[in-house]
Amino acid sequence: MNLVHSIKLWSCTGLAILFVLAACSAPTREKEPTLILTHGHIWTGKDSTDFVEAIAITENRITQVGSTESISALAGPGTKIIDLQGKLASAGFNDAHIHFLKGSLGLTQVELSKAESLKDVISMTQQFIENNPDKEWITGRGWQYTFFETGLPDHQTMKFADIDKPVFIRAYDGHSAYANKKALAIAGITSATDFKGFGEIVKDKKGEPTGTLKESAMGLVDKFVPPPSEDDKLSALLKGLDLIASLGITSIQEANGDESNLKLFIKLLKQGELSVRYAAAFSVEENTSRESIERFSYLKDSIGLANEYVRADAIKFMIDGVIESHSAAMLKPYADLPVEAKARYGSLTMPIDRYHELVKLVHQKGFRIYTHAIGDSAVRVALNAYESVLRENKSRERRHRVEHIETISSHDIGRFAKLNVLASMEPNHAQPGPGEGVWERAIGPERLPYSFAWKALLQSGATLVYSSDWPAAFSLDPIRGLHVAVTRTNPAGFPEGGWIPEQRISLAQALKAYTYSGSYSSFEESKKGLIAPGYLADVIVFSEDLFKIDPLGINDTKILLTIFDGKVIYDQMN
Repeated sequence: MNLVHSIKLWSCTGLAILFVLAACSAPTREKEPTLILTHGHIWTGKDSTDFVEAIAITENRITQVGSTESISALAGPGTKIIDLQGKLASAGFNDAHIHFLKGSLGLTQVELSKAESLKDVISMTQQFIENNPDKEWITGRGWQYTFFETGLPDHQTMKFADIDKPVFIRAYDGHSAYANKKALAIAGITSATDFKGFGEIVKDKKGEPTGTLKESAMGLVDKFVPPPSEDDKLSALLKGLDLIASLGITSIQEANGDESNLKLFIKLLKQGELSVRYAAAFSVEENTSRESIERFSYLKDSIGLANEYVRADAIKFMIDGVIESHSAAMLKPYADLPVEAKARYGSLTMPIDRYHELVKLVHQKGFRIYTHAIGDSAVRVALNAYESVLRENKSRERRHRVEHIETISSHDIGRFAKLNVLASMEPNHAQPGPGEGVWERAIGPERLPYSFAWKALLQSGATLVYSSDWPAAFSLDPIRGLHVAVTRTNPAGFPEGGWIPEQRISLAQALKAYTYSGSYSSFEESKKGLIAPGYLADVIVFSEDLFKIDPLGINDTKILLTIFDGKVIYDQMN
């Protein structure tokens, strides 16, 4: 019996305790609470003004909410009581677009997310090399395009990495990477190497590789990097779980993956080590076979949708690249490229007809669909495909999503609500900073007003879903994302007044996008994402009351307490 069959069996027969909980109804009121939170300013999530003082939790469910007096009266001899001392609490964060295995593995590699300059990149990487003399390859992620005058690294700016070990470090967004001379030599990349796929081997005026590889061209080097073992992956995932617990993240939705990734989370669940609710998404590309999609469908149906801990009902497409490397597909030419440039409009990763064919197939199989679409042309292509399949097959609601939407035509904003397609976006991607300019120069002033157009989408009636895209992000921390969403400034308050401030949204709207809306996107809004009786007991407590402080202070707030499935998994209250 394979592992997936085992899970289905556990779900049906109750041989695994956690899966029994998934099938059980909410505990009766007569049973004493296992945990009570009192004296809090607890945002229920129902609307911007709905708060309660206390919560009663029995096992893994919220059983009652109300005043401190009424909820305290429910306590029995075995009830644990936590006094929140007036602190703000809410439902746990739902990071609805994350690459969790990649990010977790990155915690054991060169980690440059805190780098603020090329000088930081150099010092952090050199320190890692010194501290890890036995590493065969030096790998990592996190450099930003703005660290380099041309927007990309090369052998001159990265000359510190000219060592007798291969060095391969991706940009923060994962769409470009720098490979040192040793890594290029191992991959056989020279001035004569011609790459025909989606992406580019960047070369200088003399035709020599600079070390930068874009999009699929990264695979020319990546295939030589020794893969991590299963034990390496499991160990990394446990580190990642500790990290997200400290940030108040209690649900994640993977934005790429395959069956082997899914099995890792199933194993952690079986071992009692899974401290997050996990939704898998299978990656589908132009050359993905029908047999692979049939296998994904089998896994989806085997695990089912009743399980409260693991599900696998989504498919992820990526149909363009990113603005910074001019690989996102645009309706009009990039503003900073000369007329003679080859890819003035960016490009799609696959022919439109093939994308439509695959969308139709996985839609018919009952999958929710995520489509990475950053450029305004790619966003339109995704909406067109969804509109086509929804028109042909109206059998049930699907809640397909478009991911990122960094630029959008004003003509397409209203289509999200009309089609009930969700706008899945990352506020930390819109974080402006001193010296910013690569992104803005590329799109030009004409497209700027509808950049990361959160407010325009909400005003049109669209559902906004927030996430990190970690590790393809400045930060995994949802609180930093809240800061950017509400202020349109970076943590230092730059620029004064906000970057494209007309697209700012309210705190309640941003919190909803990080909690309830993520649950809505996976058809789980009736059991998580709110503080209400019958809901899963995933609760977080903040160090500051975000509803009362100056919005420019949001980023200084920390998570003090994380409760997952009715159990405290992170505690800094004292």
